[in-house]
Amino acid sequence: MSQLLKLEIDSQLSNTTLVAMAVRGVCAMTTLSPVEINRLELCLVEIVNNAIEHAYENKAGYPVEICVDLDKTMMNIAVSDWGQSIPDEVIQDKAEVAVDPEYPETWLCSGRGLHIVNKLMDQVSYESDQGKNSFTMKKELRH
Repeated sequence: MSQLLKLEIDSQLSNTTLVAMAVRGVCAMTTLSPVEINRLELCLVEIVNNAIEHAYENKAGYPVEICVDLDKTMMNIAVSDWGQSIPDEVIQDKAEVAVDPEYPETWLCSGRGLHIVNKLMDQVSYESDQGKNSFTMKKELRH
């Protein structure tokens, strides 16, 4: 039997804290370690922020939907928006952004989020269908 939590926030970066705390509470019901919970929260905030920043161009007044589906073996988190979709080349790009300590221009934080999410989550997928864009992340739970 699975449990489903559905949240909707307005497209403001300040609302990501609400989402993070709600999902952190759900994580407390699982076998995830504190480190795994921190990583999952990082991934969630990254994807919610991406929806606000890129899909809605940092404009308030638009919905961002977060669905958390929890069962005994897996936590599925889907973040959806109805804005600009992620370009295919961004989704397909698996190359890690290189950082060189000698060149400060490589230190930029931007552009690393999807790579981090891909490394920390067990499965990720993205689809855009009839104007709804959904980024889904899956984390396996220990028994």
